[in-house]
Amino acid sequence: MKDGKRCSGSIPYGYNRVEGDKQTLVVDPVAAEVVRHIFQLANEGKSSRTIAAILTEEKVLIPAAHAKENHPEQYHGQKYTDKYLWSLSAVQKILKRQEYLGHTVLHRSVVTNFKLHKRRETDEAEQYVFPNTHEAIISQELWDSVHRRIKRVERASPWGSQYNRLSGYLYCADCGRRMTLQTHHSKKDGSIQHSFRCGGYASQINTCTAHSISANNVEALLLSAVKRLSRFVLQDEEAFAAELQSLWADKQEAKPQQSKQELKRLQTRYDELSRLVRGLYENLMSGLLPERQYKQLSAQYDSEQADLEARMDKLKAAVAEEKTKPLDIEHFISLIRKYKDPAEVTDMMFSELVDKIVVYETAGTGKARTQKVDIYFNYVGKVDIAYTEQELEEIRAQEEQAEKERLARQRAREKAYREKRKAAKIAANGGVSVPPKVCPHCGREFTPASNRQIFCSDECCYQARQDKKKAEREAERGEHYYRQRKCAVCGKLFWPTHSQQTLCSDKCRKEKHNQVTLKAYHDKKAKENAQWNTSSKTKEQVSATSLSETIISPALLPQPARTSASTAE
Repeated sequence: MKDGKRCSGSIPYGYNRVEGDKQTLVVDPVAAEVVRHIFQLANEGKSSRTIAAILTEEKVLIPAAHAKENHPEQYHGQKYTDKYLWSLSAVQKILKRQEYLGHTVLHRSVVTNFKLHKRRETDEAEQYVFPNTHEAIISQELWDSVHRRIKRVERASPWGSQYNRLSGYLYCADCGRRMTLQTHHSKKDGSIQHSFRCGGYASQINTCTAHSISANNVEALLLSAVKRLSRFVLQDEEAFAAELQSLWADKQEAKPQQSKQELKRLQTRYDELSRLVRGLYENLMSGLLPERQYKQLSAQYDSEQADLEARMDKLKAAVAEEKTKPLDIEHFISLIRKYKDPAEVTDMMFSELVDKIVVYETAGTGKARTQKVDIYFNYVGKVDIAYTEQELEEIRAQEEQAEKERLARQRAREKAYREKRKAAKIAANGGVSVPPKVCPHCGREFTPASNRQIFCSDECCYQARQDKKKAEREAERGEHYYRQRKCAVCGKLFWPTHSQQTLCSDKCRKEKHNQVTLKAYHDKKAKENAQWNTSSKTKEQVSATSLSETIISPALLPQPARTSASTAE
């Protein structure tokens, strides 16, 4: 067995044995096509139960029936009731067999009790795998893709009746747990809507937030990302490959450093706990610490150390996996080229391209609400290529177009609502939009143009207003001929006896007379003062002019005194 020699007489479904040679396997064309079909369905996201139902519906012979009818020498007498009824376990066994990659796998099971003939299946570590010993039926790429899907637990909604292909691919950015599927009905049309939220928040095992996101939004983001990558590949494939290589190199340099720092921090805490445990034991032996407290503290430290060990092992495994994870840019570009400019994300495209999707918590509210989503692709990981100005302009144009479409839908809804109300009103009014009315002025029945119309014509409306004013005047005036007025002095209302009366009493008339007289007096005084000031200024100007025009004779001016020399002469 350790030399790769087959010990068992059974061979996997999809192969035949060469006559006279127990070790050599050749491909059975009919069964191999069924195996490829099973792996293809699994790669499209179909569950094992669904695949079994499809094969049963297609009337495909089960492995035992196929061996009995086509290869009787390989039939070992397995009993079955329906030769077309595929079971769940049969599909699962086919999906687990590495023989379809061309490998020989031995020591799959061992006898636990030879007396009772009990056997158990061995782990992968106990098995012997000899690669490339016969012709492969499926490729390594298809095998890896299918088993990536199998490892993801496709969680259904709480009702158990819904499924979404994003299940098992979405992870919380804060706590790292898988996001669970939520199902609800739309308020608009009652259709079933899918969304996801953090598994830790749903089960309340940690303090993480919801991180809720709609499945439709994730699908739209994924389609946009694939279209963008496709555009890069079509424009300049070599530059795109160089950019991916540069991004990968930067990530590989940054991740080990972060992991080393985290490992160092965890190891420091682990060593500190070990010292504390030794100190507890010494205090216990010296009698400084009671045994009850020693047990309590020791249990706490032991639990924390176990948690630290698990975290360190997980971190080391992640670092090792990251180091061994290959970068296959050419394969990724070939896939992008294969799905260039897609109209939608198909199941096959999704399974071949997407590795995982990390969802962050939302930020902001209303129209400013945003949510970050990281998409990790197979073979290259997360692609962080900065947006160009042209792409930003396209995004702005798309947002404007989306806003216009939203406003158009809103107007259409409002118009439909108005039409609905109008139709209901017409139906309630016997086929007319506004029911007939009777004019309150002339008493004639008429059909109004709107629900607000009261009178049948403009003449009736005008005459009704005049009649109303006249009635109001008569009601207000009563026995008096003139309407009430407000006194110009005291402001009280009074009934005038003639049309020119503006004051209510003799007292107000005297006060008004005094006000008028006093005002006239002050106006007269102000006018006189103004005239006096004007005449005074005129006189001053005239006198000043007369003085400036007066001629002074030189003889009248005083003569200067003569000098002493002149006197001597």
